[in-house]
Amino acid sequence: MELYNKIKSISSFVSAVSLILMVFVVLLQTFTRFVIFYSLPWSEEASRYLFVIMIVSGFNVAIYNGDMIRISVIDNYIHGRMKKIIDYIKLIISMNVIFIFSYCAYKFIQLGVYQLSPAMQIPLAIIYFIMFVGFLLSFFAVIINGYETMFKVKNIGGE
Repeated sequence: MELYNKIKSISSFVSAVSLILMVFVVLLQTFTRFVIFYSLPWSEEASRYLFVIMIVSGFNVAIYNGDMIRISVIDNYIHGRMKKIIDYIKLIISMNVIFIFSYCAYKFIQLGVYQLSPAMQIPLAIIYFIMFVGFLLSFFAVIINGYETMFKVKNIGGE
């Protein structure tokens, strides 16, 4: 599962770089607004897009690491066959939700081809495409985690 590890590493890197760039853009905007008395018209939009990239790639990393929100009563007190059934239900729900998100992002790509962002004048299809790719990678991560759950295979991700 070398591909699994590479996707996880790339997602972690993209999330970290997006966070650093977003902080830099916000600090630059704050500096220019309060020290130079000039507002950067593109900074709010750029930080919003960087935030979306950070969230989508961080979502992938959280799925890969199994760090998603859990209900501790289910994870700690239910065992055996019932836990396995609940794990399958969670897997199916996760796959369906991510599929719906992917489909919606795909539809937004089609709309975004004709729209430009107000300040930066870039096609909105680019940001929607990033979301679409992120959701597809999340779907892949859920499938891998489902495989680990069904067959009790551990450490596929190299952890």
